[in-house]
Amino acid sequence: MNADKACRCPSVGECPLPRHRRIPVLTAALGVLTSLALSAAPATAENDPARMPLGPSSLQVRVGAVQTLAPGVTYQKFTQGEPSDVWSVWLKNPVNSGWLVGNRLYADQLAAELVQKGFPARVDTFDAPATSDTPAGTVGYTVRVSQFDTSRRTEAQELLDRLTQAGYSGRVTYTAEDGEPSSGPWEVRVVKIAPDAAVKVQAVNGRELRSAQTVREMAKLNNALVALNGAEYDISTGPDFSGFDGDPEGLYMKDNAILSEANNGRTALLLEGSGARARIAEVTSKIQVTAPNGDLRSIDGINRVPGRNFGCGGVGGDIRKDDQAPTLAPWRNTLCVDNNEVVVFRPEWGNATPGPGNGVTDSTEVVMNGNWVVQEIRSAVGGTIPPGGRVMQGIGDGAAWLRKHAVVGAAFKPGASVVDSTGRSVTSPTLSAVAGGGPALLRDGHALINTAANGMTNFQGRPNLSVVQRHPRTLAGVTSAGELLLVTVDGRQAGVSVGATWHEAAGIMQWLGAEDAVGLGSGGDSTLIINNTLYNRPTDTWGATHTEREVGSAVAVVAQ
Repeated sequence: MNADKACRCPSVGECPLPRHRRIPVLTAALGVLTSLALSAAPATAENDPARMPLGPSSLQVRVGAVQTLAPGVTYQKFTQGEPSDVWSVWLKNPVNSGWLVGNRLYADQLAAELVQKGFPARVDTFDAPATSDTPAGTVGYTVRVSQFDTSRRTEAQELLDRLTQAGYSGRVTYTAEDGEPSSGPWEVRVVKIAPDAAVKVQAVNGRELRSAQTVREMAKLNNALVALNGAEYDISTGPDFSGFDGDPEGLYMKDNAILSEANNGRTALLLEGSGARARIAEVTSKIQVTAPNGDLRSIDGINRVPGRNFGCGGVGGDIRKDDQAPTLAPWRNTLCVDNNEVVVFRPEWGNATPGPGNGVTDSTEVVMNGNWVVQEIRSAVGGTIPPGGRVMQGIGDGAAWLRKHAVVGAAFKPGASVVDSTGRSVTSPTLSAVAGGGPALLRDGHALINTAANGMTNFQGRPNLSVVQRHPRTLAGVTSAGELLLVTVDGRQAGVSVGATWHEAAGIMQWLGAEDAVGLGSGGDSTLIINNTLYNRPTDTWGATHTEREVGSAVAVVAQ
């Protein structure tokens, strides 16, 4: 599981790119490292062609040759920096079995205990910079042991083994992940698509929406020239996994068909819509059905297990599973539950519907043809989805509503809309869309990192680790000339590429010329395929070999 996926993450104004962080200093009296607020080098996005806005100002960018993939479609690689970070052992705190504690006292106690046993422990502080809609603040405190330069990871692993034998639980980490000032290095890969290029840019998935596949497999299925990972999804290593790892988190559309409803209010990448090849906006979906007698019912979801809304931001009676709080706001990588729902399944999901979630037993399915004419009413759910047809599955009050209104031979009438934050429709006959990754990064050329609007805070609205840490990133942006930029920033590779924070990602996109930008799926998802060849280095964990992860969706560039 991505480290950044594990963070509990929910409007909008401009935010500066500079940030203030804390770096550890030695407290000689205790022999324990503590932390002191110091001003880090500002992560400004100055338009200096000689360097990306990453690391010290002395660094120079190495610019790769431009490769023309098709008329109006190019690829280029940018490299900058050198190693400056260290390996360390990150320990879980026994007070909560977590990597962080909110009370400094518990971290100090663990560090002092370790020092008494001869382990060179320190306390590190995670401080988050402000974003457009979330104030700066301390995320928490953690305990680290020792430090080893980039070439000495084996020694860090040996130390972890000794700590494990001593009864502690932890992992080896590379401190570049922390988001502290670093000299990198970084590898940034950019595909640029001209507005008049003879290609179609579209959201795609695997053979069935319910099952994840690699970006390379999706590229082959769609004869794509270029493909990158798209939205986040219900990853199989998540604590609330539904059993269907292809299920996108948030809005997913193909050819103007909603295949996954929005986590309402989150930022989306809209492709091939009216008047623009690409657009970035905060979106809300509204889906309803009219019964044969004229009664209306909201549809809670499309192509997902009823009762389970991954990422929240839904309709009706959703509650967060973790704290049982009612909410209609989006919360990234958080499960909301509602035992009174109606969900629509389309053939893109697969050949059969799933059973309901949350142990629900009161369920009903209405099987319809492509014109929404009822063919069958099933009380045993989990049956076939007819080719070209639809199945409505209801649970609780939703099941009762379907039983009351469904009549074999009579037709339901569907209705749906997707609107931006102004209430204006974003749909068009060719529209594709992906959402559910990172926040917005730029708007009208200025930094706009709307973490709260995208559910990337803790439940009290304070920042969490997703704002602090560096991870591999997949980014999308639009220039003032209408060019679409599809970008990967590799990470989790000491001495090769360390990833980017969201603030650094905004700076990169600004430097590349984007006016608007958004983060897509990150971490081990980040993958770039060109002509069926893997161009970047997708990596699940620090020190691991690169591997292509199965994901829920991709953004594909297809020649016309």
